[in-house]
Amino acid sequence: MSDAALDNKSNVSTTSSAASKRGAGYEVYDPLGQKIGSAEEVLVNRKEEPEYVRVRIGFFGQKSVLIPVQFAEVDDERRILVLK
Repeated sequence: MSDAALDNKSNVSTTSSAASKRGAGYEVYDPLGQKIGSAEEVLVNRKEEPEYVRVRIGFFGQKSVLIPVQFAEVDDERRILVLK
């Protein structure tokens, strides 16, 4: 998931493409550096561009939320997402 792809917007659909798997499993941190959860899935639009990240949060990861990708910075090397 590149930073350039974070600015794209369209209708959302889920696919089993490589784009939807990239970012899954990344740890997710708030702007202060506190871990808030793990990225479970990346939802992509019809053009296979990332739109939302489904993040598992809460005690034992029992809840999940959708976060628009434009609110996250990606660090592929460290495999983390940091919310803005």
